Amino acid sequence: MRHQKFFLIAASTAALTVSQSAMAAGFAVSAQSAYGMGNAYAGNAAVARDASTVLTNPAGIFELDKPVFAVSGALTASKATYTDQGSLLNPLFGAGDLAVAEGVGTGKSTNQNSPSPGLYYARKLNEKWALGFGFNVPFATSSDYGENWIGRYHAVETAVTAFDINPTVAYKINDKVSIGGGISIQIANAVLSNKLDSGATCLGISSAAGLPLQNCGAIGLNPNDPSIDSNVELEGSGTQVTFNLGVLFKPREGTKIGVAYRHGTQHELEGDATFTNTPALGAFVGAFPEGSRPLQNTGTTISADLPATLDFSVAQMANEKLELLGTVKWTQWTSFDTLSSSFDNPAQADSSLPFNWEDAVMLSTGLNYTLNDKMTVRAGFAYDQTPIPNPRARSPRGPANNRYWYSFGGTYNFTNRLSANFAFTHIQIDESAIDNPGGPGNPTLRGSFEFDVNLLAFQLNWHFI
Repeated sequence: MRHQKFFLIAASTAALTVSQSAMAAGFAVSAQSAYGMGNAYAGNAAVARDASTVLTNPAGIFELDKPVFAVSGALTASKATYTDQGSLLNPLFGAGDLAVAEGVGTGKSTNQNSPSPGLYYARKLNEKWALGFGFNVPFATSSDYGENWIGRYHAVETAVTAFDINPTVAYKINDKVSIGGGISIQIANAVLSNKLDSGATCLGISSAAGLPLQNCGAIGLNPNDPSIDSNVELEGSGTQVTFNLGVLFKPREGTKIGVAYRHGTQHELEGDATFTNTPALGAFVGAFPEGSRPLQNTGTTISADLPATLDFSVAQMANEKLELLGTVKWTQWTSFDTLSSSFDNPAQADSSLPFNWEDAVMLSTGLNYTLNDKMTVRAGFAYDQTPIPNPRARSPRGPANNRYWYSFGGTYNFTNRLSANFAFTHIQIDESAIDNPGGPGNPTLRGSFEFDVNLLAFQLNWHFI
């Protein structure tokens, strides 16, 4: 039967589809510190002017004159607007227009406001050793397109947060070279959902089981009928440990060169897959023998290799007031080659989805200008390349394209012990075409996304001694 390939992996793919871009960058953006954001993170591994260097390059702790504790908060406010351009049913079901609920249009907007807190502490123990501690949220994103939008079989709700705990230590080799490293404990949580076409799913199950396909229509389970959609939701969490390393080189007075490496993470999110079947589909799968029923609530584990990053940065004093900054940051997205899923329910076979993502580079440039003893201002621009190579590889959970950062910020010194950093960033994103065929048997989502993304950050620094 031509439908047979569909359900052999469709139940697995349903849960995979809800998480395929949630573990990736999507269009969530970094908000590591208010200091770095003001420069669009230019010079991130070299400048070493605040406590967040424990995260960006721990070797930079020796550049801090005093022990310092920092509390930061950032808000990412983004909007993604989708315009449909001819989404289609899977060819197995005629490749016709994809239906939506009555009164629902084919355009859709989703908004997210993601807060990102951070805590940093850094101090020199003596002339040779230093230590630090960092806590931040490297990834936080949420979106909800609603249950009736045209891309509901690809994504409905996405809510993902990762917390990073990063103790570090640094060693000063000589006046020109220092090194550092740390252990990163990352705790990830995810809630992800999408709809299932109950009629198409019934046909797939029937085909795989050798049952007459006409049985589905007889009980009212016809493909492309949004009034009988079912739902799948995945909740999971996991903790993984990785590491980061850094080197800071000062070849001459006023010049700093930093190299920072953060190793990739092999995440496994363990949790539950919850299927809410329409009554007819629930009765259909309920007739299967116990232990052989697909689409039943079950435990699940989603596995994915997240990428390593390598950051090369330069900070150069042009004069006593002006500092020029630059960064090239490489992200190894090719390591994110597959996303695999295993289920406790033996009726749902383990499965995987392949990816064709490419390594990506972020280029940024910026400056710091000291106005007086109280105030420093900064600005930056960055080009952030997308790892998504083409519209077929783009998901509505992370549909962004190449990004352009426009940032400004500053530091104000209230006293010798208390200072504040602030920053604002607007991110321009290229219009993103999507032509995603989804999993086996799923419809093709064909359209485009437009974005509006802004970041705001504030940080208080308490300098001891």
